[in-house]
Amino acid sequence: MRILVPTILAAIALTPSVGQAAPLMRPVDGEAFFGSVMAARPPGAATVVFSSRGVIQAPAPAAAPTRGEVSGRPGPRGVTAVFRDDTGAIVATREIHDAYLLPTNGDLAMPGSHRSLPLERSLARIAARHGGVTGLWAQRLWDGRAAGWNAGAEFPAASLVKLPLAVGAIMRMGPTPWTNPSWPHMVAMLRRSDNAAADALIEDLGSGCGTNADSAAADGLRRLGAEQSTFTGCYQLESELQPRLPGGSVAASPVWSNRHTTARDMGRMLYALQASAAATWAARRQTRIPIVDARLILGLLLTTVQDGPNATLFSGGLPPGTPIAEKNGWRTNEQHGAAIAYTRRGPAILVVLTQRSGGADPADARAIGAELARAALRD
Repeated sequence: MRILVPTILAAIALTPSVGQAAPLMRPVDGEAFFGSVMAARPPGAATVVFSSRGVIQAPAPAAAPTRGEVSGRPGPRGVTAVFRDDTGAIVATREIHDAYLLPTNGDLAMPGSHRSLPLERSLARIAARHGGVTGLWAQRLWDGRAAGWNAGAEFPAASLVKLPLAVGAIMRMGPTPWTNPSWPHMVAMLRRSDNAAADALIEDLGSGCGTNADSAAADGLRRLGAEQSTFTGCYQLESELQPRLPGGSVAASPVWSNRHTTARDMGRMLYALQASAAATWAARRQTRIPIVDARLILGLLLTTVQDGPNATLFSGGLPPGTPIAEKNGWRTNEQHGAAIAYTRRGPAILVVLTQRSGGADPADARAIGAELARAALRD
């Protein structure tokens, strides 16, 4: 079943709350979107023409708000809306320079209410082929099938905790977060996994450094529905001198970090973000994350810097060109990846958590990620 965005929600996207200014065009720069574009109608406009990458739609009556559709290959995209009056003269031009187009079925968000035994068995085989401790989660948002392996084991979270921090922080940035002075810190934190940028966000928008849980991150964990994950103090790496590492058991992973998470929790949080971006009523009740905020975070995750341990773990098991909204985390002995892959069938949540006593193995983590992606699409 496809979950569609109700028409009333589309209108809300350009309708500001009391005291808030609405953008003249949606999506805004940096926002992920599923094809629909909207532009505020200027006075005197009779028709509007939308264009993107040379593809021009036929002139249409300029309603309020005016809607258009963009199709084509997913990826970064600019869109232009040209408004004309009854004489054909240009009244106004609205432009988006750098949004991210996702497939039209990318707004699916069916809850993971069906346990898939075939997929679960595949995850167990994947874990058995690799050493160390592994936690896996896969969830298909087009049919609600989900499965995990060691999915409740608590791993040192590393930079995965930046996802709930981003959600808590963006909720404090006002109705146009991209104009907030702290927005560059958000961009650096999600695209490059920059630790200094994460600390700057905590100082600017959270409770500041200290022994208690940061207020912005704690708010993000609550909104995204995390059950076992934690975020305490400022973002800084713990000592790696004497880590208490497991002996290779796949039953659980010890908690020896002041921040930890599980594969299932990461799946739960990514689902909440996706459902908020897809504007489902259930997500609006739980997360209360504005549609534009959720889609801006997706846009940053879709354009992460693909370098070293920040490179995607899942592309090897997906068709070339598949958009992947991913947050990675790594430490001396951990290499993690948590992503939403926008496949031709619909979105799929993929999570790999790894811990290796001899040191993190990014190549092995990418191999696990590729196997997980193939299994999620197959089983």
